Amino acid sequence: MKDRSDGLVARVALVVGGFGGIGSAITAALQAAGAQVIVAGRTPARDRPVDQGRSLAATSYCVCDVRDPANCRALAEQVTNRHGRLDIVIDCSNPTVTGVAGRFRDANPGHFGAFLEAKPGALFNLCHAMLPLLSAGRGGAILAFTSDAGRVAGPNQAIVGASSAAVTMFVRSLALEIAAEGIRINCISTSFVRDTPIYAEVLAGPRASRAHNAGQRAQLGLPVPGNLADLALFLCGPGASHLTGQVVSVNGGLSSGL
Repeated sequence: MKDRSDGLVARVALVVGGFGGIGSAITAALQAAGAQVIVAGRTPARDRPVDQGRSLAATSYCVCDVRDPANCRALAEQVTNRHGRLDIVIDCSNPTVTGVAGRFRDANPGHFGAFLEAKPGALFNLCHAMLPLLSAGRGGAILAFTSDAGRVAGPNQAIVGASSAAVTMFVRSLALEIAAEGIRINCISTSFVRDTPIYAEVLAGPRASRAHNAGQRAQLGLPVPGNLADLALFLCGPGASHLTGQVVSVNGGLSSGL
């Protein structure tokens, strides 16, 4: 049986948000598989231990706010200048926007635009800037992340659910456009992911009971970043060469649905 990372050696991978809870696990897994990794984020690079003691020394680092189309175009130029090619794009960015969680009637309409700009807008910008690089090479793979709130309706998630569903339909529709160029795009959908800064914040806040209940209901246990990294390598590797437009939910059995 082939190793899941077979075919990733020397591939050039861009991981946006690659120092985050999930992103750092994916970055480390890609590096272990032999890929050249470019990490992009809104703050300057820091060579420091991150989640679970991982110390990431990315091949290169670029400061980029993917909410800004001009930033994404500049990032594409940097990738071209440094590596001359691009094979994998993974968007783990998770900009925080306040005032949109909870009951819709209590949400702040002044923050709606900023939230949609963060997700799905950032994914739109990133894909638009990186597709020419992927199509100029041997094709490649794009991987997005979204929330299960876009798959399964729930109270107090009207805006989060709507934006997450937008990511899902974007992935499915774009997959049909770019398949002829040998480019695939898939998506991982999550609910609660243990051992991440966001999960720690939830446990320390008013949603703590909801997180505990979710952990009890997920009969396979809530996933950790390493579980998502394993799936990310598969979806971006040759083993998934005929998979595109798919949204894979990883929640330990917490919910089921389209």
